[in-house]
Amino acid sequence: MFPYAYIKNNLGFSEYETAQIRHFINTILSEISKLILIGLFFGLQGKLAIFAAAAVLLCVLRSFTGGLHMEHYLTCLITSFVIFFTAIDILLPIQLSKQVQLPVLAACILINLRFAPVVSRHRPVPGKARIRKSRIESLVLIALFSLFLYTLPSNQYISVGFWIILLQSAQLAAAYYGKRRSENEISSAEVDDSSL
Repeated sequence: MFPYAYIKNNLGFSEYETAQIRHFINTILSEISKLILIGLFFGLQGKLAIFAAAAVLLCVLRSFTGGLHMEHYLTCLITSFVIFFTAIDILLPIQLSKQVQLPVLAACILINLRFAPVVSRHRPVPGKARIRKSRIESLVLIALFSLFLYTLPSNQYISVGFWIILLQSAQLAAAYYGKRRSENEISSAEVDDSSL
């Protein structure tokens, strides 16, 4: 509590600006703690390097596109763990040919171009410029990864990257339709209320 009071009282920040700083710091600490906890799990399996590669790719892609947003720390931790566990422990042993992976990545690009970004309901709705920027960033990232997949020899890092992109794209589509459904339910409730 003291650092925030100091920031507000001595550095001239408003209550709103102090709240933004607090939210930013809490978010960063929350994300770091989740990565450490999940990293410990994979470290005990001897898969820390693969997890680190998957985490970097997922964090960058999610920063461009957003996706599912959980309300509580524990549900967010569990969801993040499930994504990494699915990619690393379940899907990574499945070897697909490049002839299969490249069209799947092309489909992921289309999904990202259609649905990105899906932001938390606690954040402002992005404007057209931000939406366009997010979509271009995700296109460039997945296109670069596709180039690496095509030119580099197959390895675990490329394979886990493929599965992370596929899982992120799937949860992005799920988040988009979930958000639309929620918005439609709210709109329907407002119409019902106004007709009373």
